[in-house]
This record gives sequence, C-alpha cells and structure tokens, in this order.
Amino acid sequence: MNCEICEQIKNKKGVLYQDKNITAMLAPKPTAAGHVYIVPKKHVTILEQIPDKIIGEMFAKANKISMACFESLGVQGTNLLIQNGLPAGQHHNHCILHVIPRRENDGLNLAWQPKQINEEEMSTAEIKIKENTSQVGVFEKEKQKPIKIKEPEEIKDKEKEEDYRLKERIP
Repeated sequence: MNCEICEQIKNKKGVLYQDKNITAMLAPKPTAAGHVYIVPKKHVTILEQIPDKIIGEMFAKANKISMACFESLGVQGTNLLIQNGLPAGQHHNHCILHVIPRRENDGLNLAWQPKQINEEEMSTAEIKIKENTSQVGVFEKEKQKPIKIKEPEEIKDKEKEEDYRLKERIP
C-alpha cells in the first residue's frame, strides 16, 4: 500500500505528538502556517472506519493542538476539518482531521454558499436519515480482554516441612 501519511508517520517527519493510537504532524502542503494533521496511526481511509474511542481521542488532541496554536503562534481562530471521501475534497487515502490556524483577513476561504433546497427535498432527506440513526449515541464497546488466571505459586521448602507443634499436643 502506498500511503503518504503512513510513510510520514513511519519516518516521523514533522511529527509534533504521537501515542499508541494518534499522530499529530505538520501538514506537508499546508494551507496556513502551523496547519496540523491529526491522524490515526492505523491506516484508515474514511471516518466511518475509525473506532469511536479513537475519534474521541483525535478530537481531544485537536483541541490541545488548537490551544497550542493560539498560545505559540498568536492565531485568532482555528478550523477543524475532515474531508471524508473524494466528493468532500479528500486528497489522501488516509483519514485526516485538519487543524488550520486562522487570522483575520488571512485570505483563506473555507466558506460555502448555502444551496436553496425545497422543503419536500429536505423532508425526504430527514426521513431517510432518521431511518438510519438508531446507533447515534451508542458507542462501540472495546473488545473484552481475556482474563489472566494467575498460576498457583509453588510452596516453598520451609512451608513443606511439617510443623512439629501440630503433631504433638502439649498439655
């Protein structure tokens, strides 16, 4: 598999933070100074493939990185962005949570124009989405780890010797 993000994680190029699940790294092609990628270490292409626990960790790290940008770069805001799938503008085959530092009049335009959609179309979309929201609010449970049974300890030699006080009763 050829994944630019996985290679960057492996080479630790631009890595700002790393733990067992998450890597935060400078974007190789930034939209602003301090643009950071928050990515799962395990290769996943889209958001839906990431376990809930990891998504939560990604957003927690994004919050900390955002605060670091405010404090160290003096930015006035940040955008958190996930481009999920090609039609959403995803350029890498690895899911990325972007932390983009912002300043007033920085020239970066992430705004979109609302589209006029008729009431019937929105109502139909609402019904279809509601049909598939039974799992919203239900978090994936982590797989239970096997219980380790402690092996019985071997009795030490001193304990093996019989206690003479138990054999003879002293009146």
